[in-house]
Amino acid sequence: MKKPDIVKQVSDISGLTQGDSNKAIKALVKVIQITLKNNGVISLSGLGSFRAKTRKARQGRNPKTKEVILIPPGKKVSFKPTTTLRKII
Repeated sequence: MKKPDIVKQVSDISGLTQGDSNKAIKALVKVIQITLKNNGVISLSGLGSFRAKTRKARQGRNPKTKEVILIPPGKKVSFKPTTTLRKII
C-alpha cells in the first residue's frame, strides 16, 4: 500500500478530507523521524513500537574482491509489533 492509498483510507475512516488526512500523515511521519533521530521510542497502541538501535562497527567482506573491510557503526530502525497486531496478522 502506498501513501495515496493510506491517505484515502484514513480519509474514508475518519471523515477528514483527503487534504487534512495527508497533512496528518505527513505530521505523524515527521514526529516519528524526529523522535527516532533523537534515540526516542514511538509506541502506538494496537500497532507496536519503533526504536532506533545502534549497530556496532564490525568486519565485513567486499563481495567482489573478497577483501576484509571495516563497516562503521550506524543506526537502524527496529519495529516490534504488539500482541494484538500479531494475532490479527
